[in-house]
Amino acid sequence: MTYLGHHTKEVKNGIMMGVLLFIVSEIFAFLSVFWAFFHSSLTPAIEIGGIWPPLGITPLDPFAIPLLNTFLLLSSGVCHKCEIFDFFVLVSCSSLPFSSPRVNPLKRIGPHNFDILNILIGSLLGDGSMEKSINGSRFVFYQAKVNGEYLLWLHQVTNKLGYTDKNIPKIYSRKGSTLVGDLDEIRYYYRFRTFTFSSFDWIYDAFYPKNSRKIIPDFIDTYLTPLALAVWMMDDGTSFKNKGFKFSTNSFTLKEIQNLALILKTKYNLDTTIHKIGLNNQYNIYVPKTSFIILREIVKPYFHPTMLYKINNF
Repeated sequence: MTYLGHHTKEVKNGIMMGVLLFIVSEIFAFLSVFWAFFHSSLTPAIEIGGIWPPLGITPLDPFAIPLLNTFLLLSSGVCHKCEIFDFFVLVSCSSLPFSSPRVNPLKRIGPHNFDILNILIGSLLGDGSMEKSINGSRFVFYQAKVNGEYLLWLHQVTNKLGYTDKNIPKIYSRKGSTLVGDLDEIRYYYRFRTFTFSSFDWIYDAFYPKNSRKIIPDFIDTYLTPLALAVWMMDDGTSFKNKGFKFSTNSFTLKEIQNLALILKTKYNLDTTIHKIGLNNQYNIYVPKTSFIILREIVKPYFHPTMLYKINNF
């Protein structure tokens, strides 16, 4: 938990205040150095002979060693390279210590970018799932072949951040039933898994307490960002022409669904209703047209182009 930034409000405030004070102290440290330099150069004191630079001191060529040091300092802040996606900018850090499949899961402790946590947790609200082993946990992404481009994008994002191997997800097939009861229909789908991380255990334990069914953890509001909302909607949402939007929350309890609806209201001012779908203890969240218009503007920058049909059905 310490490595992931999942702290209490008081600890977060203390960390933020400490960082701010550090930045302020650095600013004034540099101001004092530059002030001393410019003051001495503009009005040289009698103690240094009234001239600048002082007698016997030969200044360095600013375009030699100083320029090289500046270049090295700036370049050291770049991990590897930046990849610009249509939705947001991610830093590709393939040299991170956990980005190889041969790394022991116990050594994979992050740190995890907040955006990747939003993607992973957003997927758990939808079609995503997790698996746990003795040494750690991993995420499993699954999509039908028709949504293959979306899943390949998820793989590309997670791979660039060092969470999966570079092998393109394969198409799998299985027999499955249809609405008319055809048990022999062949269904095609994509699937891939992340590497196993010991630092993912806290997410698994929160969503699958004591290896039970998937639940909604209490901290979900922290990670239900516009990006997480978009992943949730792309995974498990349906729009209705000239009407509203439905979140398929069948697998969660009524109390958990009510909590999600409350978060959507308090965090994004979205009105929702909860509909029983006919099956025993199964419910969906419905967003009416007026709130769906607001929701669409919130998530649209994060939607994959092939999934825009889910929010442009007006």
